[in-house]
Amino acid sequence: MPEDMLSEWEGYELLENYDIPVPAYRMATSAKEAVEAASAIGYPVVMKVISPDIVHKSDAGGVVAGIEDDAGVKEAFDTISSSVRERSPGARIEGVMVEQQLPRGLELLIGGKSDPSFGKVITFGIGGTMVELLRDVSIRVLPLSREELKEMVREIQGYPLIGGFRGERARDEDVLATILERACRLFIEHDDIVEFDINPLILYEKGACAVDARFLADGGAAAAVLARRSDRMPLNTGLFYPETIALVGASSNPNKIGYALFRNLLSFEGTVYPVNPNATELLGRKVYPALGDLPESPDMVIIAVPAHLVPQVMEEAGAAEAQLAVIVSAGFRETGEDGEALEDEVVEVAQSHGIRIIGPNCLGIMLPHRALNATFDPTSPHPGPIAFISQSGAVITTVVDWSLAEDIGISAVISVGNQADLEFEDFMKFAVDDPNTKTVILYVEEIKNGRRFLNFAREISGRIPTVAIKSGSSQRGRKAASSHTGSLAGSFEVYSAAFRQAGVMQAHSLREAFDVAGLLASEGYPRGRRAVIVTSAGGFAVLSSDYADENGIELIEFSADVLEELDAILPQAWSHENPLDMVGDAGVDRFAKVFDVLIRHQGEWDIAFVVSVPSVTLDPTHLAKEIVRFSMNTDKMVVGCLLGGENMRSGVRLLRNAHIPNFSELEDAFKAVGIALERKSWHIDAFQHPEEHS
Repeated sequence: MPEDMLSEWEGYELLENYDIPVPAYRMATSAKEAVEAASAIGYPVVMKVISPDIVHKSDAGGVVAGIEDDAGVKEAFDTISSSVRERSPGARIEGVMVEQQLPRGLELLIGGKSDPSFGKVITFGIGGTMVELLRDVSIRVLPLSREELKEMVREIQGYPLIGGFRGERARDEDVLATILERACRLFIEHDDIVEFDINPLILYEKGACAVDARFLADGGAAAAVLARRSDRMPLNTGLFYPETIALVGASSNPNKIGYALFRNLLSFEGTVYPVNPNATELLGRKVYPALGDLPESPDMVIIAVPAHLVPQVMEEAGAAEAQLAVIVSAGFRETGEDGEALEDEVVEVAQSHGIRIIGPNCLGIMLPHRALNATFDPTSPHPGPIAFISQSGAVITTVVDWSLAEDIGISAVISVGNQADLEFEDFMKFAVDDPNTKTVILYVEEIKNGRRFLNFAREISGRIPTVAIKSGSSQRGRKAASSHTGSLAGSFEVYSAAFRQAGVMQAHSLREAFDVAGLLASEGYPRGRRAVIVTSAGGFAVLSSDYADENGIELIEFSADVLEELDAILPQAWSHENPLDMVGDAGVDRFAKVFDVLIRHQGEWDIAFVVSVPSVTLDPTHLAKEIVRFSMNTDKMVVGCLLGGENMRSGVRLLRNAHIPNFSELEDAFKAVGIALERKSWHIDAFQHPEEHS
């Protein structure tokens, strides 16, 4: 245990200062003092070791409960002393805490930690000795309203134990919310407290009491987390649409990045100026020796020169009145202290001239709708509705190549690099202002200023669906933490909590992210959970039921009117329930007639899954046209599931051209809709459909 861990005695005093109930307690340094303390408190009592070197007292034999008399106190004092010396040799023993033993109740955990990105974070869940095993907790970034704290309480799996389970009376949820509020206020008001546990907090039908507490102090380091980068310049997203671009470091050597960048820029619809003092001509274009020699001011400067030259290039860019610099060059903060100092110098120069920076150490930026590929990736994606913002260049090149094979359209690709100036939230602001972007995907390794990101993302995700993939989930397997909260609220868990607070959906793979983004770009959020499944494949009908149940999708029961109409158009052997299995010999006409029934009764459902497989009785192109017609005649979500390979390709292509989502894997369709439904249930803001976002 670190030396700056407050003793339990000090922790109790801190809780009392915030009117958080604690048991009657006293500290003793001898068996005699312990007996006096127990007599004053009243039996039964609990005795606990006080040691700055022991995290888990029970594991060290440092806790004895159920002590009923003076003799038991003396025996417990000796037992604790000998057990701790045996199990934790060298641990300092400062005494024992003698405290009132409370009646049994529901054991809960309230914890807090200071996250390097998001600042102070609160954790709530089922407590006791099994807390790390059960891991039934909810996590939020502070500050929070009382209603948000109540939502935390209700979302844990063990909430029925609070609300009243199997005939038991409900626990005091109002007092619990009040204690959570006070614990949050304590944590926020004490910059020196960087981590704490109240475990357990015992909750009763009336009232509650904190019977164990650990506080870790660290000299105000947490305050520094929130002090970063408060002097940022406002962002004009028009900077991302340059008319003139200068490439500093353009090269005639095909093995250099400067060559690849310039080759890609040749397709740009605007003007491109190659800059290199050692060349006069490149791929038929005049090369300029310096930015000061250009015939006009460039809107964007792309820099691909050795890192030590970048500050001077930025000075020249400022003199040339450039507005945006894309620094592809590496060798900055990612390399260590010297690189960090060089990056700070570049930022200082940029700020003195009012230049915004993408990077450094980035791949660049692509805007397919403007034929702009300002990267050294040789391939460009097809234009489409999804913006992809990534911290990894390798992930970008993989996604771009994959998107071409999958025929996925992209509105923008942005490599954030070191985020020396512009950060994720700035690029999200660009995306929400971009008329070609309908959804955003983030690939995140680190967010530099979590509070700022959370505030921006909460606003932006309400206007445009946003999906994030966070790398680093395996970091949960860390060394033993200094508290239960440190173990439970690792970096990945905090990011997940922050994404939810910001209204950002979290995906666990690139495919899942693009599935969700593509679905929402086309259909918007579903208006509800009520779904109907239309298919001619009995096996996939059964699987569909399973996947719907797993993802919180409600299969409707058909009304009498709908059943009557379906009976009139379908063979007698149809399923007569949802999923609507039309029998394996169904052709496109049978699908079309069912679609007509659903259009007439679209007030009864919110989502329609159309599931089809290769069949001699079915033309996939014809079916796709009917799905398009179906979608055009309803304001509800229509999801294509044309399963198979080459035989279904023509239909899949037609659906994509009509901006209707199709999933080649049935489970993926239900997962994507489930994620969208979960996001909609958060009630963070009003939701828009694609026609409302322009």
